[in-house]
Amino acid sequence: MKKKVLLRILPGLILAIFFAYLAACDSRTGITDPPPPPPPPTPNPYGEGNGKITFFRTQQIDGPITIKISDKTLNDSLIWTVTPNCDTNIAASVILKKGNYTAQIEGSVFLCRYDINVEERKCKLIDYTTCNGGYVGCYNINGLWLRTADGPCPNCMGLKVFFENGIGEVVYTPPGCRFPIGDIKWKDFNIDNCTMLDRARDQYGGSPDYQRASLSFSHKNAFVINSESGQIPYSRIGTTYDKKSIKKNINTGNTPAERDSSPLRSGN
Repeated sequence: MKKKVLLRILPGLILAIFFAYLAACDSRTGITDPPPPPPPPTPNPYGEGNGKITFFRTQQIDGPITIKISDKTLNDSLIWTVTPNCDTNIAASVILKKGNYTAQIEGSVFLCRYDINVEERKCKLIDYTTCNGGYVGCYNINGLWLRTADGPCPNCMGLKVFFENGIGEVVYTPPGCRFPIGDIKWKDFNIDNCTMLDRARDQYGGSPDYQRASLSFSHKNAFVINSESGQIPYSRIGTTYDKKSIKKNINTGNTPAERDSSPLRSGN
């Protein structure tokens, strides 16, 4: 009797076990249930196609400090004791479309530039404290400049050149220097490639001709002239000059030079 009952229920038991196995198999492989869709991308916190740049410094720089990048101008008055979070809302920062930009940072004397690649969704920190990783570049040379070393010309440390309206005129010459007052020492200044023509004279003060020279700035008010004659440092000591004082200098015994233009030459 028990054998007959067992034979009756055995097929049903086998089918139940078979269907339970199929169900378990489906749940493991996902054959019957499609996988869930991927989550949507996280929105760009800076806007579609944008990235962010944050500027900071950890030391005092004579200011005010202005930062120019693209068509934006930022002011920075904060000095950080630690590196800030890039997304802080109190640092000098700007959101820009991805691409390449040049940032120019200026203080009263400080000058620094950075070439920056803005990347989508990314925030970059720029520590401009000592212009680390940046470069000074070129700046206007209007004003009164003092030669701070002889360079290739003996007795010329202390020479003063006043630059305005595209020319640099000698307004004071030390005793024994070969460049007389009134000499047009500099001309054809090009701020884009930081070059100009620098007048050279021979050891007797004659043969006035021009050499093409490049300028290397260390900050707004100091550069070194690099030419065939050598390296000559200058510092800006003023922005204006009273031309009447030129006559006083001439009366001390210096003779004004002729205002002529001359071709390029090699010389001192």
